[in-house]
Amino acid sequence: MNKKEKTLLQNFPKHNDNLKQQLKNDSEYAQMWLESLLSDYSETKDVNDLIYNLKPLIESKYTICEFAKLIGIHRITLYKIFSRKMTPSIEILHKIFLGLGYNLKLTAQKV
Repeated sequence: MNKKEKTLLQNFPKHNDNLKQQLKNDSEYAQMWLESLLSDYSETKDVNDLIYNLKPLIESKYTICEFAKLIGIHRITLYKIFSRKMTPSIEILHKIFLGLGYNLKLTAQKV
C-alpha cells in the first residue's frame, strides 16, 4: 500500500463521521440522502445496496444495538444485513424504515 492509499484510508473514518453528523443535524439533507438512495434502488433493484447505504442514516441517530432493539429484531440480524450476508425480508425493510421515521409504501403499477 502506497502513502497516498494510506492517507485516503486514514481520512475515510473522518468522512464517515462527518456524513453521520450532517445526517443527524440536517433533516433536509437526511431526506435528500434517503431520496437519492431510493432513486438508486429504483434503477438497480439491489436491496442489499439500499440497506447498506442506509447504515450511516441509522448510525447518525442510534447504535446498531439500539436500533435493533427499537425495531424489534436481533442485532445479529442487522449486522448480517449490513455485511451483505443476509438479504432482508419485506417485513424487516418495513421495520427499518419505520424505525427511521418513514413509511414504506408499495403501490401497484398499471400493467
